[in-house]
Amino acid sequence: MSQNFDKQPVLAAQRGDREAYTQLVRDHYQVVFMTCLGVVGHPHDAEDLSQEVFITGLKRLGQLREPARFTAWITQIARNHAINHLRDKRRLKVKTERLKQQPTGQEPTHSVELERALGQLPLELREPLVWHHLDGQSVQAVAARLNQSASNVYQKLRQAHQQLRELLAQQGDVS
Repeated sequence: MSQNFDKQPVLAAQRGDREAYTQLVRDHYQVVFMTCLGVVGHPHDAEDLSQEVFITGLKRLGQLREPARFTAWITQIARNHAINHLRDKRRLKVKTERLKQQPTGQEPTHSVELERALGQLPLELREPLVWHHLDGQSVQAVAARLNQSASNVYQKLRQAHQQLRELLAQQGDVS
């Protein structure tokens, strides 16, 4: 999103125009979702977090001093929400209990195994992997988003691929 693109709808939303904020949600949902997914590694959690991010954004919209920076602002809220989600021990405990309750003898699907493996990757490897492969962004775009060099992103992608293969192999999905 360009900065000029965001400014007018943000100003309208700050004046109470709910339709303008609805349009901002539509325009920025993908970037918020991918930010959350890059941090938490689970699509369902990322969807829930994305909704929370936009509610928080609406509540705090009056605090945004530079309307043209809405994309960066809402993305930072998304990242913070996702990181806080990971720190929430109670939710992690619930997830662990849910996994333990899976019926024995039932083989998990490849997507569940991939989700689990993705969730085990360190944040600094998971984010570039999600942005590049799941969102289809170029390495240069990912590097700009993460404020890193393209060579650093390439290196992290290689490390992420290697760790992901190892995790999947441990789970029996890859030979």
